[in-house]
Amino acid sequence: MDRLTRFRIAGTLPLLATWAAGFVFAQAPASPPDLSGEWRRLTSHEDAHERGGGPDPGEYWGLPVNDAERMRADTYNGFWVNVSLELQCRPHPTGYQQLGPDSMRIEKGIDPVTRQLYAYRILFQRTPGERMVYLDGRPRPSEYAAHSWEGFSLGKFEGDTLTITATHLKESFIRRNGVEGSFRRTVTEHVSLDEPYLTWVIVVNDPDYLTEPLVRSVTFIRAPTTQIPVYPCAAQTEEYRSDRPKDAVPNWLAGTNPYLTEVAFKYKVPLEGVRGGAETIYPEFQAKLKTLSPPNAQYVLKPEYKDESTRVAERADAQPKREPTYDKVEAVHVSRNIYLLGGAGGNITLSVGGDGIVMVNSGAMQAGDKVIAAIDQLNQALHYSPPSAYNSARAEADTWQAEHSFAPTAVRFIINTSIEPEYTGGNSKVVGSKLWHPIGVGGDQAASEFILAQENVLRRMEEITDLPPSGLPTNTYFSEKYRIHRFINGEGIEVLHMPNAHSDGDSIVWFRGSDVIGTGAIFNSDTYPDIDVDHGGSIQGVVNALIRITDMMIPEYMSQGGTLVVPGRGHICDIADVGYYRDMMMILRDRVKDLIKKGMTLEQVKAAKPTMDYDPLFGREPGVTSRFVEAVYRSLTQKKSTEETAVSRP
Repeated sequence: MDRLTRFRIAGTLPLLATWAAGFVFAQAPASPPDLSGEWRRLTSHEDAHERGGGPDPGEYWGLPVNDAERMRADTYNGFWVNVSLELQCRPHPTGYQQLGPDSMRIEKGIDPVTRQLYAYRILFQRTPGERMVYLDGRPRPSEYAAHSWEGFSLGKFEGDTLTITATHLKESFIRRNGVEGSFRRTVTEHVSLDEPYLTWVIVVNDPDYLTEPLVRSVTFIRAPTTQIPVYPCAAQTEEYRSDRPKDAVPNWLAGTNPYLTEVAFKYKVPLEGVRGGAETIYPEFQAKLKTLSPPNAQYVLKPEYKDESTRVAERADAQPKREPTYDKVEAVHVSRNIYLLGGAGGNITLSVGGDGIVMVNSGAMQAGDKVIAAIDQLNQALHYSPPSAYNSARAEADTWQAEHSFAPTAVRFIINTSIEPEYTGGNSKVVGSKLWHPIGVGGDQAASEFILAQENVLRRMEEITDLPPSGLPTNTYFSEKYRIHRFINGEGIEVLHMPNAHSDGDSIVWFRGSDVIGTGAIFNSDTYPDIDVDHGGSIQGVVNALIRITDMMIPEYMSQGGTLVVPGRGHICDIADVGYYRDMMMILRDRVKDLIKKGMTLEQVKAAKPTMDYDPLFGREPGVTSRFVEAVYRSLTQKKSTEETAVSRP
């Protein structure tokens, strides 16, 4: 070896050592376990009965349910899915999905720029599509964002365990015999890999229907040859009857379900254990069970409901009166060019585009300035046109200026769906603002709709002496529907009258191209409707309106997506949310009607708590439950108008 070669080798070795040391310290941290692949559920479970054919009526053991949940499940009738087509194809939701019979596929979501794992995609057969579990720490959606069967899921590895937290879940079942989970529940999951097994621990926290977290688990095994087939669920009437009323849903009145003692009698176990509750979950309950006896025969149970969940409405009424605040007026995208503006009292629906802005309702007067600022900010953000390449000469003298300037925000007209100040109070504020640029030049009302409402809304607003004239409807209609005189932002807009619903002047607004419906006060996603009986409102009118709305809606797949709804209050909804609400209205109407037939007075009906099982969902504001029950009672005891007559199924 010559001298030059030895010199080169000697000089290179330190460099190699330095490079190797640098590689050791600079290499990426260890990757988390790879959860991707196909998996099938192990079938040897102690609860195989529940995961297979399904639980029996009244079977709540192992669940920390409260009395509101018991009543909800006690009155559930399995034939409900025969007629509630909008909910017939609801899938297994997050929190239950892994317990079902389906196989599972998990795929990695890899960021093409960083090549880092940013999400897992999880697919089961009986789900609308892939559930996304984001690992990049992105913020959760707004409180007004739509809820889904799978929810919004964020994941984080804690050591070798993936912990997932899901929010924004639809109301759906916890057990398939009427035990429901509320839209406020959250689900936390812990996923651990021990090849070839995958353990999935599920913790459901439901502030409305559970007194403690519900913990369940399931184990999967790798199944690399498994395929996830399609699931073409098509809702259909299982028993066609032309005389079946469209406004009826099967349900058991309280104390009439003959099947609640069936499980205890069949398996010879004490009924107290079958009825569930947190106490029954713990080992100490075994000693109490030994002192109890199973029923000697199946009988009709007359349950007593008396825990804290039965006093939601009373606790709400006991709260000190608080003035509404409008600190957070927020715009949330709905679909295409439609936005929900929340936090201003009642929800505002906005159509925002190159033709200007159409407002459905204007919020409360006290929120007017913040509504105007939010609309102006939203419009400017949407009209910014980023630079782009062109393949031909430009006509403008200043290309940058043409790309970075936009016309002022122009509110073209307002549609009021009802008279309430939380929907109409902001009219005069908007009309008097710099944003108000109606289509009619110089205030020519003949050239454009300015403020549009059903004629009864104007008539009632004119009776209120302290309303500013600029906030009154300038255009009214009296027919079944009214079509805006031209396309706005590329779509037709229909205003449809819903007679004798929340009042006698209710409208819904249908944006035909975007397939979005603004319902106003007829439908809320978080509270009972405030039915104005003195001004023509009725429970039957609300039911009829909700039936009509769901008839207009089409789901994207499996009772989810598709036609979207901006409710009068609460978050963005789809056909499943409206379907649940519609069916609840029918059930509560039937309960009050039954109590009236028994000769009960209004105070006796209120004392019977016919809404008790739904109060945790919709009765958490002072006075809302009492007003709703009174309105239902009054509208059922007063003479019915021809407009309230229920329609028959086609």
